[in-house]
Amino acid sequence: MFIASRSLSYRRCTAAGMTTMEKEVVREVAVTVYVNGMELITFLCTPHNLRCLALGFLYLEGIISGLDEVALLRVCDEEKTIEARLTRDVEMPTSRVLTSGCGGGTTFADVTAQAHKIDSTLKVTPSQILGLMRWLYQEAELYRTTGGVHTSALSDGQQLLVVASDVGRHNTLDKIQGQCLLEGIDTKDRILLTTGRLSVEMLNKAAKMQSPVLVSRTSPTDLAVEMAKAWGITLIGYARGEQMQVYSGEERVELG
Repeated sequence: MFIASRSLSYRRCTAAGMTTMEKEVVREVAVTVYVNGMELITFLCTPHNLRCLALGFLYLEGIISGLDEVALLRVCDEEKTIEARLTRDVEMPTSRVLTSGCGGGTTFADVTAQAHKIDSTLKVTPSQILGLMRWLYQEAELYRTTGGVHTSALSDGQQLLVVASDVGRHNTLDKIQGQCLLEGIDTKDRILLTTGRLSVEMLNKAAKMQSPVLVSRTSPTDLAVEMAKAWGITLIGYARGEQMQVYSGEERVELG
C-alpha cells in the first residue's frame, strides 16, 4: 500500500557544526492512469487517496459525468498505475495544457473558455471564512508532519466536509471531487478553501464543481481574478490571521 510520507535522515548545519537528524518527508510518485486500456495521464502526486484523485480528475475533465459510468477502478501499487474501465467507449483527449500547478499539473480543458456563470445565493462573512481557514490548518496533518504539501477542503459554511492533501494544489481539488462522488456529497453552493495559489486551473475546477467561493491563504493570479469576475465566483486571498482580501464577488461577503 502506498504511504504518504517516509522518514529520511539529513544533516542540520549550524554555526556549531553538523548534526544528523531524521524527519518525515512527503512522498511524491508518478502514477499513470489508463482508461479502457488506453493511457490518459501520469500524475506526479502524493500517493494517498489515489482512487479519489483519479475519479475527480476524470469527472472534472468531463471524461465521466458520474460514478455510474465507472465499471471498475483499480489501483495497482506495484506498477504505480490506476486502471479505469468505463461503461462506454470514450475518445481520449489529445490537447493538453501544462498548468502552473506544483508537480506539473495537466488539464485537457480550455481553462480560459467561457464557463456558465455561477448563480448562487450563498453568503459568507469574514469571521466565518477566517474560522474555516484556521480549521483547515488544524486538519492539515500531513503538512504538520512533513511540510511541503498543500491542503484543501470543501465546506458547507459550518464544517469541513472533505479535506485532501497533496504535493500539487490542483490534485487536492481532484481528490475532493472524487471523494464527493464516492460519498454522494454535493459540491454545488459550497466553499472551497486551499493553502495554494489561486491560479487558473484552480478556478476552473471550482467552476466545474459549482462552488461559488474560493479561498486561499496566499495570492491569486491576474487571469484567475478576471475569470472569477466573468464566472461569478467570489475569490478571496491572503485569508490569514484576522484579515483577508476579496478580489471578486464581494457582494457575497457580508460584514454584519
